[in-house]
Amino acid sequence: MAASVQLVPALESIRPHMEQVACLLDARLAGVREPLRSALCRSLGAGKQLRPALVILVGQLLGALPAPCIVLAAAVDMLHTATLIHDDLVDGAALRRGRETLHTRWSVGAAVLAGDCLLAEATSLIAQLAHPSVFAVFSDLLCRMCSGEITNLFLSAGERYALASYYRGIEAKTASLFAAAAEMAALLAGAEVSHAAALRCFGRELGMAYQIVDDVLDLIGDEARLGKPVGSDLRRGVITLPVLLYLECAPKDDPVRDALLAGADEGQVRAAIAALCASGAVEAALSQACAHVEQAEAALAGVPDNAYRQMLCALAEFVVARQS
Repeated sequence: MAASVQLVPALESIRPHMEQVACLLDARLAGVREPLRSALCRSLGAGKQLRPALVILVGQLLGALPAPCIVLAAAVDMLHTATLIHDDLVDGAALRRGRETLHTRWSVGAAVLAGDCLLAEATSLIAQLAHPSVFAVFSDLLCRMCSGEITNLFLSAGERYALASYYRGIEAKTASLFAAAAEMAALLAGAEVSHAAALRCFGRELGMAYQIVDDVLDLIGDEARLGKPVGSDLRRGVITLPVLLYLECAPKDDPVRDALLAGADEGQVRAAIAALCASGAVEAALSQACAHVEQAEAALAGVPDNAYRQMLCALAEFVVARQS
């Protein structure tokens, strides 16, 4: 796995640390039987690696020892991958990063257990750190993410179309993991309370921006880069920020509402995407993502100003400029 670590340009300088994270992930899965091991190895260390990289950057910013940060980064990557496996199952997604999702290749039960296996490994790594405050943040994170997903499943029809529900949902689903990753790394470094709080805020705002941009790319991104069809959220009836901003001013009978209904055909989905792109809703959503990045960068004002703080700012800028 270590040889295939893919990093965005903003993270290239921490490649040695990220390769150590990949080696640790390999070692943790060495005793797992096939075909589970191969499937998990393909999933771990994939993607942009922003969450484990955030652990390394915060640790370096505050002068933490590298070894415990590498363990924490591996645990964060395992947790994130577990949530993707479970999310794909809940959402009925057929593709993840251009590959078949586990529940489409295996049985539903096998996919659930694969995600559970990674959760158990992540918890084991966190316990290995023997840091009660880190473990407390980690356990709170698990509760937050699970309760957020369950809440989303039971939203009423009216709640599904409320901006407040959307923001609560993406905070639990995405931003909470970024926030906890940054805070746990700060705690490992023995940071002051104010520094840990500032870095948690940075992570939260970064995560909010990341999810909003994800929503936008689902409408305007390149399918080859996304690894899934454009408009996947619309096809599944998922209501994202561009949709909510569009519907605030849209008539009752419009192509976006039609596309959100079960059984919408490809023509309806394409018409909805065209309407969203022409309305200014995409630009409005991106503007909100940029506002979250500004808040993330502002949160760093009280932490040490060094090369790693600048890298965190570069990472935040990447989040809103990315194309996949």
